[in-house]
Amino acid sequence: MIKRYGLLSILFSLLLGLISQGTSGIKDLAEPYKTWLEKDVIYIISPVEKEVFLKLGTDRERDLFMEAFWKQRDPNPHTKENEYKQEHFRRMEYVDQNFGREAPQPGWRTDRGRVHILLGKPDDIQIFETKTEIYPTEVWFYQGMEDKGLPPAFQLLFFQDKGQGEYKLYSPLSNGPQGLLSSFEEDPADHLAAYEKLKRIEPSLADASLSLIPGERPSSYTRPSLSSEYILNKIETVPLNRVQDIYARKFLEYKDTVEVEYSTNYILNVSLVKTKKDANGVNFIQYALEPERLSIENYRDKYYTSLELYGRVLDMQDRPIYQFEETIPLEFTEDQINQIKNRPFNIIHMFPIIPGKFKLSILIKNQTSKEFTSLERTVWIPGPENPVHMTSPLLSYGVKKTEDTNQLLRPFQIRDYQLYFPLNRVFTQQDTLILAYQLHGLDNRDDSFYKMRYTFLKNGELYREFTKNLSEYPEKPSVMERISLIEFPPAHYSVRVRLFKNSTEVVSSNEIFDIRSSETISRAWLYTLRLSEADDPGFLKVLGSQHVNSGHVQKALNFWEKALKINPDQPELRKKVRSLKDKKT
Repeated sequence: MIKRYGLLSILFSLLLGLISQGTSGIKDLAEPYKTWLEKDVIYIISPVEKEVFLKLGTDRERDLFMEAFWKQRDPNPHTKENEYKQEHFRRMEYVDQNFGREAPQPGWRTDRGRVHILLGKPDDIQIFETKTEIYPTEVWFYQGMEDKGLPPAFQLLFFQDKGQGEYKLYSPLSNGPQGLLSSFEEDPADHLAAYEKLKRIEPSLADASLSLIPGERPSSYTRPSLSSEYILNKIETVPLNRVQDIYARKFLEYKDTVEVEYSTNYILNVSLVKTKKDANGVNFIQYALEPERLSIENYRDKYYTSLELYGRVLDMQDRPIYQFEETIPLEFTEDQINQIKNRPFNIIHMFPIIPGKFKLSILIKNQTSKEFTSLERTVWIPGPENPVHMTSPLLSYGVKKTEDTNQLLRPFQIRDYQLYFPLNRVFTQQDTLILAYQLHGLDNRDDSFYKMRYTFLKNGELYREFTKNLSEYPEKPSVMERISLIEFPPAHYSVRVRLFKNSTEVVSSNEIFDIRSSETISRAWLYTLRLSEADDPGFLKVLGSQHVNSGHVQKALNFWEKALKINPDQPELRKKVRSLKDKKT
């Protein structure tokens, strides 16, 4: 087990790129794992999960992955039993006992066995096996599976093709009603003639032979219903709707960097990464992360947990540029828990960064529940070679003027206003949409040359567009544009923000959002990791270190010498400066 004694280089040594490792073949697996993959979960494992499982290198990793596989499907994680796993193996046992007798293979390999494993026991079964004119046939009836993407009611047919062997799953399109008849001498493509003959023998079976949806009549009796093919295809994907298999990729990425007790407990999140530049010209990466859940322990009248946050920035050659860690202790009273228990929890933070293109990784571990979550992004910070640029717009629903006399830097703050935003980018018609962004490198001597154009697309089609003179934004480089959403119908939208100089587009940026008709949305409560004051020399030290890691010695010296000028009492930094100068000479 890897310990967590602050060794960030160990913690993140295999964070990125693991998904591209070579894949082992199934034939190379030990028998228990081969059986698990080729029998136990063959119908319920997703392609991504299978791909990841075959990339694991040790039996220990495979055991942990199998544990994570079932955890992701557990309908009630708070109980000792995994009801889904129990039901799955009960179905496996049932089909082997009941559908393998007349077949040359185990019951789980048969069509009836596969469907029973995927959908469970049907609500009703009709058996047609006493008439010689038709092959032995079973009609299975299901209902109440709308949550699985299936019709409210449907039926499946299984028949003995040519009257022999195991029962095959019937397709109205591929087999047609003539496939159920033991004798049909007319044109094999004449579905109508076959239907009429079958109807004289078994009327209810005849209708089912054209459509798997009871009561549906095909538009033409010369061709069976195509909706039946949708049902047959959809059945195979039913188990995949239960789980978001991103956990499998995260397991592979982090299996060597988090402790064993965390590795099977990945939780989903929504996240956001934006950039900004402060008044001193320092670039910052801002990020927000909202775990799918926040597990909290209760002791007497206190509720608590402790989160560990690890961050790392790599360049595009995977060289470490910057790394950091934070501990986030959380403690609540019962009253506070009652106020926030139904609201999302957001962690927001920011840190200074030098220009360049980087890979950002944030890992958060919940010490109480042994769960972890993460975000990964590629971030571009423009340098001197791109003097004119626009930051990506932040879509907010509210702002609040800060009363901070110490001028502390906060993430997602523009001028002296704190911005509040939904990570899922969902707004209501009662909201005012606030587009907040920055424009840098403009010739501010004459704003009359510049215009901002805002273009809104609703479900991909132009909905609204307007233009404003840049001079209408007196507090540049920071811009806030407010748009009432009262006349925006619920839909999916994208907004494009463009800067024009005269009639030429200079820079632009896009964002997406959704509008719901609901009047109220549960907004997140925020945990903000604050930074120091804007003129803190610590920022200069961080930027200097990033330049050292990037190989820019002179730039590093410039930042460190500025930091020493502000605060000369830094012996360790002074020592680093001397060492760097010696290496340079």
